[in-house]
Amino acid sequence: MTMNLFACCAFLALVLCLTSGLEIGKHSEGQKRIHGNLGIINGKKASIKKFPYMVALIIDGSLQGSGVILNSHWILTTAFNVAWVPSDELEFRAGSTTYEQGGQTLTAEKVVVHENYTGSWDYDIAVVKLNKPIKLGKKAKPIKLGKKDLKGKTKVVASGWGPSSEYGNPSPNLLSGELTVLDWDTCDETYPYDLTSRLMCTSDTNVAPCGVDFGDPIVYKKAVYGLYAGGYGCLTEPALFTDVANLSKWVKSAIKQ
Repeated sequence: MTMNLFACCAFLALVLCLTSGLEIGKHSEGQKRIHGNLGIINGKKASIKKFPYMVALIIDGSLQGSGVILNSHWILTTAFNVAWVPSDELEFRAGSTTYEQGGQTLTAEKVVVHENYTGSWDYDIAVVKLNKPIKLGKKAKPIKLGKKDLKGKTKVVASGWGPSSEYGNPSPNLLSGELTVLDWDTCDETYPYDLTSRLMCTSDTNVAPCGVDFGDPIVYKKAVYGLYAGGYGCLTEPALFTDVANLSKWVKSAIKQ
């Protein structure tokens, strides 16, 4: 009873922060998280057939973020998306270009958050076991994990749901855009106190994930290399992603549970 009350209070506090525009992060170091509308700024409309690994995360009927299909039973997402919410309130939609309808709707049976996650950007990764298997097909397919860190200037593709402008109204259609991986030193100039080996940066002047679109994947050669974790700005500053390749051993171990 006490734990349920605590979880509910934490979730309500998070919602209040999101709706009031306050920044959330590692309070001890004044770390910032950017919150706003969901979406890939200047992203183009895309079909789920081109990004069949995508799933939308829905909480209380509203889009909260995204994740990717690891196999028919497991979803990969950021810890920030799921750590503060009771698992029975998590809903995922797979196999649909829009997050509002179509495809398959599944709920969570179990959530595994990285044991070193504390609410900051570091170790911002989690896996979710579904209550029933996804029916795999042309619109719902697993994606493999990246095996090694990407070099600077590598072009990757991000996808997610939401508006195509920073202050636009939410759009139910899946969006995608090309991003460029930054080298470590350039990323470190923006995040000197936050950057770890579990994080990576991308930066582009025209396309960027933004707001609470946490969990958006970046993909290179049909493998997921990053999950959108946040940043100090949208188009103005590099975007931070959880480095999936660096944490792939943890992911593989977690889904064996």
